[in-house]
Amino acid sequence: MNRVILFFITSLIALMIGWGVGGYITYNKTIETVGKIPASPIIVKSYYDKEKHAVIFSFFNPGTLPLNVVSQSFVFKPGKESKEKSYQVENIPVNIPLIPLGITAVALKLKKGTEELKNGDVIMATIYYTHPLSKDVYSIAHRFEYGIKKNSPSNKK
Repeated sequence: MNRVILFFITSLIALMIGWGVGGYITYNKTIETVGKIPASPIIVKSYYDKEKHAVIFSFFNPGTLPLNVVSQSFVFKPGKESKEKSYQVENIPVNIPLIPLGITAVALKLKKGTEELKNGDVIMATIYYTHPLSKDVYSIAHRFEYGIKKNSPSNKK
């Protein structure tokens, strides 16, 4: 009788140790694999800063590795209220590291002497970035329309 009880207790302990070791190994391999997945940055906020005369884009990098913005392109479409036919950019920031699991703000400064953005002005931004584990260049596009609130009743369908 004692041998049977000892066998069951030993078997239960062996199962618990096996589950623990297996769970630990699986967890670490999963974390390592997920960490290597190239995550696409997300533009979580974009707004026009009148004082700086710049459009500010806030990038969130959901990955566990830093990404690097290598180039950007912007297309401006003036709205009905704007007198400008187009906007000129003072500088286009490049080689910007996007910190892992964090938010990075990037300012697109408009050239001095150009009019402030007006309601309906649209900026289409395409951002090109690289991942440290790949030689490929990835891109994301973001549309920013000045003066239009995302949650306003006129935008709801």
